[in-house]
Amino acid sequence: MIWRGSTLTNPQKILVRATNWIGDGVMSLSALAALRARFPAAEIVLVAKPWVSELYWHLPAVSRQIVYNPAGEHEGPQGFWKLIRALRAERFDAAILFQNAFHAAWMAWCAGIPVRVGYARDGRSSLLTDAVAVPSPAAYGHQAYYYLHQLFRAGLIAKPQPVAEIRLVLADSEKNWAAKHLQKLGLQGPRFLVGLNPGAFFGPAKRWLLHRYALLADRLVGALHADVLIFGSPAERPLAEEIARAMKHTPVILAGGTSLRQLMALLAQCHLVVSNDSGPMHLAAALGLPVLAIFGSTDERATGPVGSRARVIRHPVACSPCGLRECPIDLRCMKGVTVEDVSKSSVRLVEEPGITHERPA
Repeated sequence: MIWRGSTLTNPQKILVRATNWIGDGVMSLSALAALRARFPAAEIVLVAKPWVSELYWHLPAVSRQIVYNPAGEHEGPQGFWKLIRALRAERFDAAILFQNAFHAAWMAWCAGIPVRVGYARDGRSSLLTDAVAVPSPAAYGHQAYYYLHQLFRAGLIAKPQPVAEIRLVLADSEKNWAAKHLQKLGLQGPRFLVGLNPGAFFGPAKRWLLHRYALLADRLVGALHADVLIFGSPAERPLAEEIARAMKHTPVILAGGTSLRQLMALLAQCHLVVSNDSGPMHLAAALGLPVLAIFGSTDERATGPVGSRARVIRHPVACSPCGLRECPIDLRCMKGVTVEDVSKSSVRLVEEPGITHERPA
């Protein structure tokens, strides 16, 4: 392995520090694929937190993973140094840090990895051998290009190619599990499944109103002869239950009852997903599903779903996008998105040429 200025030549083993959040992880997949294309023979080892590690299963770009669990095996100073000893034993040639935190650079430095590439932010430049200047959002646009620009500005790849699609991979066994699980829930046979994701981990400013989700769900049951599945994390189950109580029809609540891979497999059974700006929104788009994403406080140009079957709906107001967790006024960006808007857009999406009622392979 040779490091010449900003050019890494013939690395045998590369550590990639993954992002900590599902949406960011999905948006970094194009950069991960570009790294694999640049170094096809290298062993690319991902270091990821437990709650996001399942995202990377079955991806050709990833050789294997090391799960970093600071709440378990790697808790506290002793646990951290246990991780460091394991990383030192790997004898990595280089570390590519998609995570922005100081801690990621500190980890790579402590592990003695000779080439450490990451953005020059969070006070970590002195720990990096190649501290890449952070581009302005205007220079890269969508967050998917943020990670590609890191590789590009470090001299590791040529000019970033357009990102038209991001793809996740499900094993046949996972698809079969999801089909059988739906059968156990009484959803056997040909059905049109609509998935709703009413949560958003970042905060309530990203959440469309729950009673509107309920009204929407009832409309889609009628307009599309649909069965409704409500997804979310364990903390978001109360949101799903509130929607269910407000509906005339009976949905299936899956919030809080799945692992990440199970969530992905069940999402992939849907024919339409309606979601706030969230991790499951990015999962659904990367699984090739028709996705209607409701945006308010955040900017779809930066974090919108990527895919030919993904659409965004929003109500333009002067204060949006603000990027705030909680709205300090009246949540006018979300209140301006009506049930009629979302219902019509949902039906139009599934009726678009090229959008079929078949689930993606």
